[in-house]
Amino acid sequence: MLLPDKDIAAILMLYRKINAWRSEHAAPLGLNSSHVSIIIETCKNSGISQNEMVKRLSYEKSVVAKAIAKLIAAGYITREQNAKDKRAFNLFPTEKAWDVYPTLIQQGDLCMELLTDGLTMEERAELSLLLEKMVQNTLTKFPLSKSK
Repeated sequence: MLLPDKDIAAILMLYRKINAWRSEHAAPLGLNSSHVSIIIETCKNSGISQNEMVKRLSYEKSVVAKAIAKLIAAGYITREQNAKDKRAFNLFPTEKAWDVYPTLIQQGDLCMELLTDGLTMEERAELSLLLEKMVQNTLTKFPLSKSK
């Protein structure tokens, strides 16, 4: 029998615990969980637009804007006006971002290792596929509000 409330509660608990764990491990670098996500996404997609960052991470525009301002001030990323659309900005990692990138990836790997402890490799692979399907569903069935 499916228990949607229990499953949603589990997903929310995972989100809160992962977010707290990530922030705790990023704190020595002067970063929090949203900063980590933005640095990783910027390193993986140098030149990504600020609007695309909002879409990929499913964060509020204001959260991304504040985090980007802090990351620029801290020297992790730079922001340049888009040549084709003067209202848009593109984000680029700095050397400082590239220096912490391997550490952030290792921390993410460790987090997943802890979360999937006790699962077989097959179960981990299946979990990954199921999570990807759920993410795709959120993108198609839960669009961002137009007012944001």
